[in-house]
Amino acid sequence: MPEVLIRKMVHRDLDEVVAIENKVFTDPWTYNAFKTDLYNDMAYPMVAVFDEEVIGYACVYVVAGEVQISNIAVETEFRKRGVAKMLMNEILKITEDQNCSSVFLEVRESNKAAQELYISYGFKAVAKRDAYYRYPRENAIIMVKEI
Repeated sequence: MPEVLIRKMVHRDLDEVVAIENKVFTDPWTYNAFKTDLYNDMAYPMVAVFDEEVIGYACVYVVAGEVQISNIAVETEFRKRGVAKMLMNEILKITEDQNCSSVFLEVRESNKAAQELYISYGFKAVAKRDAYYRYPRENAIIMVKEI
């Protein structure tokens, strides 16, 4: 059985990434949003690949000594198989390689599974942004991990 590989996102991945994005999020990023990250020097877009198929992805930014996780998702049939943990491990490697002092993210208040993943990596909820998400309107929990 082939292993999951985490690698840099490239242009040929975009259709698969957008398909996952549209499947798992109610307010998805556009094709062009992902494409822009491919050419942004502060962005580190990555994909999880299994048997030559994109099954997950993450987009992070490194700015002013901090890492921001802007987007992370795993195809529904590959959840609870460690793919999100592999993406998180790669994010933390980038954090270390770039000598960053913290990692932060926003997560939907109702997304308890994601919050549990982040807590398992040492993230702490530090604030709430009211009505941050659209479709449906929902609060965001801001989580931070200090390095």
